[in-house]
Amino acid sequence: MKVTLSALDTSESSFTPLVVIELAQDVKEETKEWLKNRIIAKKKDGGAQLLFRPLLNKYEQETLENQNLYLVGASKIRMLLGAEAVGLVKECNDNTMRAFTYRTRQNFKGFDDNNDDFLTMAECQFIIKHELENLRAKDEKMIPGY
Repeated sequence: MKVTLSALDTSESSFTPLVVIELAQDVKEETKEWLKNRIIAKKKDGGAQLLFRPLLNKYEQETLENQNLYLVGASKIRMLLGAEAVGLVKECNDNTMRAFTYRTRQNFKGFDDNNDDFLTMAECQFIIKHELENLRAKDEKMIPGY
């Protein structure tokens, strides 16, 4: 059985931010909203299905003066499926190196369903960067605001 993101709940109210996005100061609100929706939309709808929120001040109560800083992260399952999508190579229990697949995840050295350290920070950031770079205006002729 193939696992797909649309079949899984990947929403998390609090998440570990892995990437910061800074938009230009003159970006229109409609463009920000379009980008946010595209980042959080499900993969089947052309989105990246990532977690997204504005950067908050140190007391986590209000956004910083610069309203154009955003934090991006992903759920654990999203990261694992993303690792498969980018063809990430990891070491297996038999000491060979193979492209990671979610279906065979138990065969990889250091993998445990309760372990959040299977993917390195760099690998997680690479997966998110890859997803963000591959966002496209799907049905739109142009990005709103431009």
